[in-house]
Amino acid sequence: MQFNSYSYLLLLIPFVMGFWMIPTASARKWYLLGASAFFYASWSLQFVVLPFLICGISYFFARRILARKNEQGSDLKIGISVILMILAFFKYRDFLLDNLNHLLTTAGQNPVTFAWHIILPLGISFYSFEAISYLIDVKQGRVKDVDYPNLSLFVTFFPHLIAGPIVRVRELVPQFQQLKKFEKKFLVEGLDRLIWGLVQKNVFANSLSLFVDEGFATSAIANNSSLDNWTLTAAFGMQIYFDFASYSNMAIGTAKLMGINLPENFRYPYHAANPSDFWQRWHMTLSRWIRDYLFFPINAKYSGAPIPLYISLVVIMALVGLWHGAGWGFILWGAMHGLLLVGYRIWEKAAGTYPVLKTSFWALSFVRLLTLVGVFAAWVPFRAATIDQSLTMLKSMVFQFKVQPNYSLNLYLITAAMACFCLIEPWLAERITKIEKSIAGRDWKFPVVDLVRPAIYATLIFLFLLFDDQDVQFIYFQF
Repeated sequence: MQFNSYSYLLLLIPFVMGFWMIPTASARKWYLLGASAFFYASWSLQFVVLPFLICGISYFFARRILARKNEQGSDLKIGISVILMILAFFKYRDFLLDNLNHLLTTAGQNPVTFAWHIILPLGISFYSFEAISYLIDVKQGRVKDVDYPNLSLFVTFFPHLIAGPIVRVRELVPQFQQLKKFEKKFLVEGLDRLIWGLVQKNVFANSLSLFVDEGFATSAIANNSSLDNWTLTAAFGMQIYFDFASYSNMAIGTAKLMGINLPENFRYPYHAANPSDFWQRWHMTLSRWIRDYLFFPINAKYSGAPIPLYISLVVIMALVGLWHGAGWGFILWGAMHGLLLVGYRIWEKAAGTYPVLKTSFWALSFVRLLTLVGVFAAWVPFRAATIDQSLTMLKSMVFQFKVQPNYSLNLYLITAAMACFCLIEPWLAERITKIEKSIAGRDWKFPVVDLVRPAIYATLIFLFLLFDDQDVQFIYFQF
C-alpha cells in the first residue's frame, strides 16, 4: 500500500475523518497505533512484529539507563549494539557473507552457505536510527522516560515509518498527547503537500525512471558516450530527488491532515553553494542525525588534529553510504561525499588566509559548480549495479569524452526540462507564497481562495492519474 496507490488514498479519507471524530488524545493514540500496524502489515504480516520488537529493546535499555544514571554507558552501548545486530542480520547478512566467501575462495577455502533467504524489512534502517537516537537522548538527558505505547507510536507512526523523515522523540511524542480541534488549515496544508507529492512521484520521478533503467543496464554501459553518461547521471540525480522528496511531502502532508507536524526533509538540494550546504538541504533529517550523533563527537575529539578529523569524516560518510544499502557502490558514494566535505574544509581553511576566496564571485561560483559536478558524479556508484560499471561510467565522463548520443532525443530533452524546473523551483515556490498572501490579504466579495485551490488540486490530480501508467516503487523503500 504505497503512498501513491489508490488503496492508500481511498483509505486515507475515512481514516482521517475517523481520527477527528475521536474525543480523547489517548484514544487517538491507540487509533494511530492500530492504523500504523495495519499499514505495515499490508506489506508483510510476518514482519509487523519487528518494529515493535526494536521498540521493546529500546524501551528496556532506556529504563535501565534511567535507573542507573551514574553508570558509565554500558547499557547504552549494549542497547545500540543489539539494534545494530538486528539491522545487520536483515540488511547486511548477504553482503557480509558474499565478501567473506570471496576471501575464502581466494584463499582456497570452501565458501560458507546460508540456507535462509530473507527479504529486507521495509523501513528498518529508518526506525532503527530513530530507536538509537532515543537511547542516546535518554542517556544525555534530552528526554525523559517515555512509556512503551508512546515509544511504539513514535517509531511506527505510519506516515514516516517506511522512509522518514527521521524524527526525534521530543518532536513527535508531545504531539500525540495534545488534543487538537480540527482546523481548516490542517486540511489545506495537508492536501497541498500530499497532492504535490503525488505529482512529484508520478509526473517527475517516474517520467525519468525508464530512461535511467535503460541507460544503467549492464548491456548499455559499455556503449554509453560521455554525453550519455552525464545525462543519465543527471537524470538519476533528479529522479531520486523527486522520488524521495515526493515521499517526504506525502508523509508530511498525511501527518498534517491529523494536525501533526513532521520535520522538513528537502530544501532545493541542487541549489547548494558547497558540499556542506548540500547536506543541509538533502535528506535533512538524516544529515541532522549524523551531525548530532557522529560529527559533533568526532569534531570535538579531533578539533586540533585535521588529518584524523578528515579521515574520520570520510569514514563516517562511507558508513552513511553503507546505511543506504549493502553494497560497495553505496560505500563509494558515501566516501566520495566525504572527500567533497574534506575538500571544502580545506577550502574554508585557505579562505581564512585568503579572504578573497569568500568574497570573489568567480571563486564562489567555482565551488558551487564543483559541488554540483561532484554530487552528480557520486550518483554513479549509487545507481550502477557494480563497482566495475561505476568506474567505466566515471572514466567515460572524465577521461574519455565523447559527445555521440546513443539514446532517444526524449532522454536529453526531458532531463533538460527537469533541470530547468529544479533551477526555477525556489523562485516558483516563493512566487506562489506571495500570491497566496496577496489574495488572502484582500477583501474579496466571493470565496476566490476556496475556488482556486480546488481547481489547482483537480489539475494536479489529473496529471497524477494521467502519468499513472506504471507501478514504480519508491527508491528509498530499498533502504
